[in-house]
Amino acid sequence: MSVKHLARRCLVGAACLLALGVQAEDLNAVATPVDLVKRQAAHEVSQLLNDPDFAASLAQRMKVEAKPGQAKAASLRNVLAQYERVQRFAGKQVVNSQGLKRLDQEALRHKGLQGYSDGLLQVRLYQPTASTEVSLANTLVAFEPAGDDKQWKVIEAYDRQGNVHRFDARSAPNVPVLVADIDAREDMRAGLKLINQALRQHGMQTAPGKLAQQARAQAGGYVDTAKLDRISVKDDQEPWISGAAEVYALVSGVQPDQAKAQIVAVDMPYLDYSGTTYNPNQILIQWADFRYAAANVLFYEHDDNTNYKDLVLALTSGVEKILGVFKPEFAIIATVANAIVQAMPSHWFANDDDYMDAFYTLEKNRTYTDWAGAGGNVVMTLTPYRLNEQ
Repeated sequence: MSVKHLARRCLVGAACLLALGVQAEDLNAVATPVDLVKRQAAHEVSQLLNDPDFAASLAQRMKVEAKPGQAKAASLRNVLAQYERVQRFAGKQVVNSQGLKRLDQEALRHKGLQGYSDGLLQVRLYQPTASTEVSLANTLVAFEPAGDDKQWKVIEAYDRQGNVHRFDARSAPNVPVLVADIDAREDMRAGLKLINQALRQHGMQTAPGKLAQQARAQAGGYVDTAKLDRISVKDDQEPWISGAAEVYALVSGVQPDQAKAQIVAVDMPYLDYSGTTYNPNQILIQWADFRYAAANVLFYEHDDNTNYKDLVLALTSGVEKILGVFKPEFAIIATVANAIVQAMPSHWFANDDDYMDAFYTLEKNRTYTDWAGAGGNVVMTLTPYRLNEQ
């Protein structure tokens, strides 16, 4: 049986990967279900590139969905939809793409995001030189390895015949490579929505806007916030194959009217690369949400294997267990942040969310200019900002 037919018949699992020629030692990295989905998606895409209509559809969707300053990428769901339209228009028999569609749904299920997104898989183009014209039909299709990304040594990629090629994980190749991957931007959007909803359900986040409305009424139409003017990261902890980083912040402290932790997940969609200074002008803290006019900010770099339902369960139960019943006082604010760090899942052999840095006990009406986090990895400028909605 050919590799192509074997791949189409295999279920996502260790036996299938061994049949595809994956060495046993490669499986010792404890591949997660998401890792396996990405591996098989790469193989499926490499085989579909034998069809010029698929390669053309992929190239066109990448051009349509390209974002300035980022690698070209396209949602696999959109690529397949266009590919099928082209085939029908030409009167051709529509090639069965159910395997890739099933893999997309598997990714949603394994990440706990069913009902929050229509699809997560994407195909991204790594280019050593952005201006180079690339023939996608002849480009290898890679996938991220299993295990801790800090321990990756080899990146594997498939050609159109199903053969495996290998690249150094830390040294970027000098040829273009397609990457079958999770759309980190869509993943973060859906995941943070789930996290904030779950935090409210667990009583660890007040209803959005409720306290701000009360503060606005008391202050004559103003809301006091902390605005993020400037930020940079020394190390986003991402190998070349992973592309741009996806960073989010957990803003934490004590609820203003209850003896409970207050945790708010904040998306930072612009923070893509280390060594770059960004000027987002983003509202980071709504002071009405926090007692004592003080809060912590923890930064995390998102990775693909996060199951958001598992993450928020670990976060809420862990924080409750560590904090217990506490007396509200100023000193507890930093303790809340430490409880979050301890509660966040940390797996040595999975590419899960990476802790980047922490800012403890930031205070209202203070300006923090080029302020370094506790780990010295993130530097930011935070200024008081009064929102006027009159």
